Amino acid sequence: MRNGGLKIGKAIALAAFVASLSLAVITPRGAEPGAQSGLARQGSKGFELPSGAVIIEEQPLESESHPDRALILWMVNPITEPSGEGPEEYYSCRSETRGSSYRGPTRVSLLNTETRTVINTIEIKQPYEDEAESEGGVDSFDIPYAIRKGYYYKVESNAPESEEVKPRIIWLKDYNGDGRALEFALFDALACMGLPTTLIGYSEWQDKVIQYQIYLEIDGDDGHLTDLSTWCDYLFSKEPKAAGYWEYEINYRGRGGPLSKYEIRYDAQNEMFKGKCVWTVAENEKR
Repeated sequence: MRNGGLKIGKAIALAAFVASLSLAVITPRGAEPGAQSGLARQGSKGFELPSGAVIIEEQPLESESHPDRALILWMVNPITEPSGEGPEEYYSCRSETRGSSYRGPTRVSLLNTETRTVINTIEIKQPYEDEAESEGGVDSFDIPYAIRKGYYYKVESNAPESEEVKPRIIWLKDYNGDGRALEFALFDALACMGLPTTLIGYSEWQDKVIQYQIYLEIDGDDGHLTDLSTWCDYLFSKEPKAAGYWEYEINYRGRGGPLSKYEIRYDAQNEMFKGKCVWTVAENEKR
């Protein structure tokens, strides 16, 4: 299977970028006092994670079959990167998904809240264009600890327009259209065009946290390709046309890329997304 998703118009940018019982609470440079109240010491939580692990968020799940479940978002020895953009400055495109952020190996675990034991853990990796096929992605990701409202991550509506505040990353919604709000999305804008998105959620029948795969049949000026990935351009930032069904297009023309038209739907039996992408480059941009 070829990684066609990385070849859909070279304008699609994919951004580059677990164990002790006591965890250090990170106080980010440039953060206001108390801004990181969401971080927790592992010892106070009563379950084990690897050395250097820092908990970013814990969110209980509303599952009828397993009511004692929660998701934990955590990172390994993350560094902090303040956005450096003051209240009077416009946000850069990268800051729309990063703001002031943590950077490092990123994990999501499913927790049994009764026994305080971890059931399973997934790694959140985003591939570089030149390493995706050979190494399966880079073990690092950017998670905002403070960001402005109005972009991709959930921020309280009463927050000042130009002020960076703590977002909710595990914002559970019903993305796959099964009637249960058990999924959350991650976003990563590397530039002003191209928005890799991925979906993490709780599989009730597997009793595991999973990162959903997206299978695409791709037809374009280079012929027919197939792509199986956990990332898809813009997908989970778009409103579905119907429950678990998306139709949208992204125009990279004028930026050295194609017009890409997507049609994607959720395959509940296989717990994945399947669809097609048809792309064309304008005649005057073909080489």
